[in-house]
This record gives sequence, C-alpha cells and structure tokens, in this order.
Amino acid sequence: MDMTRLAVVGALCALTAVAGCGDRNGGSGGGPGGAPSPTDRTATAGEPTPTDGDGRDDGEIYVFNTYGNEEGFRDQRPKVLVASEFTTFSDLTWSGWGQSPAVGEGTVSGTWCLPECQDDPFPVTVELDTPKDFDGDDYYTAYSVPDDSELPPDMKERMEEADGGRLMVPSTD
Repeated sequence: MDMTRLAVVGALCALTAVAGCGDRNGGSGGGPGGAPSPTDRTATAGEPTPTDGDGRDDGEIYVFNTYGNEEGFRDQRPKVLVASEFTTFSDLTWSGWGQSPAVGEGTVSGTWCLPECQDDPFPVTVELDTPKDFDGDDYYTAYSVPDDSELPPDMKERMEEADGGRLMVPSTD
C-alpha cells in the first residue's frame, strides 16, 4: 500500500473515532441541551414495517441519524446528519421541515470525496424526501442535492454512486 493510500485510510479511521465522541445527535433532540430524550430513541429491536406515509401529521417527520451513536436514533432538524455510511452533512440549518421535501443548507463530505473534502467539505443544499412509516413514526427515506449547489458535478456523481440518495432508516429486523 502506498503512503497516500495509507494516509487516507488513517484519516478515515481518525474521523470515525472522532465522530463517535461528539454530541449524541448534533440536532435539536428532545432532552436537555439538545440531547435526545429517551422517547427520541428508535428501538432497533422489534419489527417495524415500512409503509407509505399517507395520512401523517407532517409536523412529526423524523430522520434516522447515527451521528455519535452507531445504533441510531430519530431526529429532527439535525445540525449533523449521517445520511449513510458513505455521506455526512454538517453545519446544517433548516429552512423547511415537516413537509416534503425538508430543505437544509450546510456542507457535505464522505468517503467518496476523500482526500479532497477532508478539510474542506463542499457547501450544499440538501433536500430530504419520500417519508415512510416505520412502526408508527414517519421518516424521510431519501435525500438529494440540487444541481445548483456548489458540489462539483463529478463529486455529485460519486456521491450518488456511493449510496443512491438513500437515507438510513430504522431497523426492520
């Protein structure tokens, strides 16, 4: 393995370790100081069934987030969103939530853009869409980055190839 690849692998390991030490969810959460309350947790056990979210109360749509907690939890308007094992949105501010799509501004980075974005993530608009019901709670299941974002076309293509714009969702085991 050449030194450049070794450095990239080392950086990924360091980023993974640091991300696990941060704020539990980086979002608004329901507990003190923005930490999730016990009711904000989504159990990974059980058998939630994904269905179309028709008839939902649009104010109660969540996103499944694993920032700082590999088991994941339900979240709304997160400041940091681990969209998939390949893609993370940071420094998010939301201009819309609870409808489809939710719209946020922030930065994006991921394994698909290393080493270029390691220290300088790309500014983007992100849209969360396609709410589905999982065991009684609606979750956004897809994300997209509009073409007018500052994400270069080749990086957008690499991001889309990495996870297809699919958000993580609660376990259906």
